[in-house]
Amino acid sequence: MTEFVLDAYAARSCPVKTHNAFDPTLTKPAAPLDESLRGSFEGGRDFRDLMLGTILRRNEGVADLRSLALQGASWTERETACVAAMERGAPIIIDGLLPLDLEGHRTGRPDLLVRGADAPDGRPGYLPVRIKPYRVLEIQTGNTDLGYSTLDELTTREVLHDLRYRVRREGALLELAHHWRLLEMCGHASSDRTGGVIGTDVLPQEGNQSAIAWVPLDLRFIRTFSRTSNAGHRLRSALERYDHEHGFRVHVAQQAARRGVDPTLNPVVRPIRIRECEWCAWWESCRGQMDDDDLSLRISKAPLDVRELQTLVSLGITTVQELASADIDALLPAYLPLTSHRDRSVSRLRQAAQRARMLAEGVALERVSSEPIGVPRADVEVDLDIETAEGDITYLWGALVWNRVTGEKYYHHVSSFERMSREEEVELAASFARWLLDLIATHPGLRIYHYSDYETVHLSRLAVRSGQPDLLALTGLVKEHFVDLFRYVRDSMVAVDGLGLKVVATKGAGFAWRDDEPNGLASQAWYETAVNSPRPEVRAATRTRVLEYNEDDVRATLAVREWLESLDA
Repeated sequence: MTEFVLDAYAARSCPVKTHNAFDPTLTKPAAPLDESLRGSFEGGRDFRDLMLGTILRRNEGVADLRSLALQGASWTERETACVAAMERGAPIIIDGLLPLDLEGHRTGRPDLLVRGADAPDGRPGYLPVRIKPYRVLEIQTGNTDLGYSTLDELTTREVLHDLRYRVRREGALLELAHHWRLLEMCGHASSDRTGGVIGTDVLPQEGNQSAIAWVPLDLRFIRTFSRTSNAGHRLRSALERYDHEHGFRVHVAQQAARRGVDPTLNPVVRPIRIRECEWCAWWESCRGQMDDDDLSLRISKAPLDVRELQTLVSLGITTVQELASADIDALLPAYLPLTSHRDRSVSRLRQAAQRARMLAEGVALERVSSEPIGVPRADVEVDLDIETAEGDITYLWGALVWNRVTGEKYYHHVSSFERMSREEEVELAASFARWLLDLIATHPGLRIYHYSDYETVHLSRLAVRSGQPDLLALTGLVKEHFVDLFRYVRDSMVAVDGLGLKVVATKGAGFAWRDDEPNGLASQAWYETAVNSPRPEVRAATRTRVLEYNEDDVRATLAVREWLESLDA
């Protein structure tokens, strides 16, 4: 097999998926669910259309090629149109289908192509851009590695100060590197090796506008495993990471295809349960090849990564029972040199072994600390929980207030079950902030409990973005009055299924939610129903369901706090 192509998602996706797609001995799924389709389901398509619509309105000379596919244009016609737009130097190209690279086994269609510096031979050069429905930037004081362009001046680039690219969003960079290689092959890659990502980040210096974050594709900042480094890892660029991952998947595909001639050939890769399996159409095929006691199947929360699992497999450990009975100290000399790309690799392995022993013994939650847990208490306590809709808009702020002196206990919420603008989201949050600030003024010793930093991060983000005085005032009180209960649980407990609130409240504190399926993703679907259902009675019932779920969340936080205090007693 010589002529085949892989798309931009292959290098970032599970290589077993690539094997399955090219192995002629396997029955293909009826409707493969790829990474791009999953992204559409999670709001990616709507966010992409929103950003592209904004760009189209604000910029001149845009070559919008989206209509070609809708009109039934052939592959060749779409490819020809993209090349023609690049040849004439269009400043922005939307949905351009790049020419196939059969030698490099690539096909690709970036969301945007933005005119950059000319190619080395003088032809118009382009920079690929991907649009993603999540944040891609984080604070790093003093960093100037990145650039940015506002959506109304895509071809003008400024230095992006004090922010860096989130390495855990590496997948988008691998897609950009894939498109960069395609641009190189057709002679239209800018001499500036850069790719852009439009995420949900907004830039205060540009009036909280969305922007393209430009990332040098040859900047070495991604920490990866290295056999030749004394440290066990090296920093590599997006292009280096992509070339390795894409090359490996080309090898996997070629070896898989040979099984059509010789079915006895062993696959290059074996199934390992990862998060991607949740939406992969090949899951049933892979599941049939795995032991019911497989480590990656049974230790699903805070799991070992693929390399760590592969290392254990090479040492003869594939199941929970085998890890539970293993001598970890004896494993470490062979294990550590192959896993030092991860921080805390020793503690990660010991934690996995402890979870394996708990699974083998049927224990769900276990205390690991001998010191007092010591959750701080107050005469008046507030348990806080928020609910967010698609697009990360906070539509509900809920609180349980308990005056431990008088015994008074009540649930208070500020919510909106209408479509909200960003400005309306800020005003809703400010209304809740004013209520809470008044409560703090009346009870200066009051403590506010939340589980993980989800609530405080959203509060801070809204305050910084809007500059709203009440939000800024409440943010200034976080250190003094807010208590992250998760930190106390994390330092004292270990659980087979992770330390999420649902697990700890049910398995530890014995709390029960009124709803049969209490989880955050489900609540987002309820919100959509509460807002959009054409039937008033359905909207009303679903709003009640959301509010009861939120109230149960804050009551669960209180139950966990009381349980932890009882353990100290």
